[in-house]
Amino acid sequence: MALNCLVVDAGARYGLHPTWSDLRGVAEFHLFEMDDQEAQRLKSKYKRDSNIFIHPFALYSCDTTLTFSVNEHNALNSLMETNHPLLHSQQYMLSEFSQVAEKLVAARSLDSLFDTKPIHFLKLDVEGAESQVLQGAVKQLTNNVLGVRSEVLFSPIYLGAALFGELNQTMMDLGFELLNLDYTGAGNRSGRFTLPGRHGKLLSSDAVWSITPERLFARTDERLAEDLIRLSLFMMNNGATDIAIELLEMAIARDVLLVPYSSDPLFLLLKKKVLLLFKSLLSVPQLQQSDIISTYAKIFGDEFPLMNKFYESKMFS
Repeated sequence: MALNCLVVDAGARYGLHPTWSDLRGVAEFHLFEMDDQEAQRLKSKYKRDSNIFIHPFALYSCDTTLTFSVNEHNALNSLMETNHPLLHSQQYMLSEFSQVAEKLVAARSLDSLFDTKPIHFLKLDVEGAESQVLQGAVKQLTNNVLGVRSEVLFSPIYLGAALFGELNQTMMDLGFELLNLDYTGAGNRSGRFTLPGRHGKLLSSDAVWSITPERLFARTDERLAEDLIRLSLFMMNNGATDIAIELLEMAIARDVLLVPYSSDPLFLLLKKKVLLLFKSLLSVPQLQQSDIISTYAKIFGDEFPLMNKFYESKMFS
């Protein structure tokens, strides 16, 4: 039986996040979108994908009915009230945040929806209601979830919304650690005197968390191997390749067996990503080719394909 990997996407407008695109036919995706019109569009978009499920309601801290604001830019629809004085002071997306209507929507908590089914990864983009979604997923976060990618606020764009510091503390309390911020240096607005690629004020970004190594290696052997593969793949897709390799090396040092999964689609995707990473690292002067080759062999039990063997590898056939 293939390794399962269940991903929940809260605020799924436009579809799968780019970091999950290469798992489209491998993982099981549950996309939640409270705008019914967009949910219907997503159902049509993914009608041929038997592993992608669209849910036309909101995620929240409990099962209830809520009112959400429909804004001029529908990607900014929110359960939270917009902080208009802040937007005006920053001259930030004033027309886009203009409210055009209000709608009622059913809301559910993840712990009630997935009472007996483990969630492995969360992606949150719910315009200020991220904390409420996490509150409704404490059981899953405590027992099953391995990684979370979430939009985070550094300024109170929505009234009463948790800012990054509060969300980060919540995640640390649940046994997660911050991997990185998906931030390129570009903030809101640009003055005349700016450094190339860096300007403005950082109002929001995406943050990526994973469970700590202590939590991961506290698992039993079989679950450890399976979660290691899932989590390493998540890290490879979210800008933490070095941490992914470090975890794999730690697991091998603990005699964690990956061989039983050698033909599994998730494992093969992970192996391909590591192969591509190591190929790119061969040209880095401070890295020894022998170290790259031996690390690859240690993790996967295979010879690293050099020169023409790389391009002839069955991994790319």
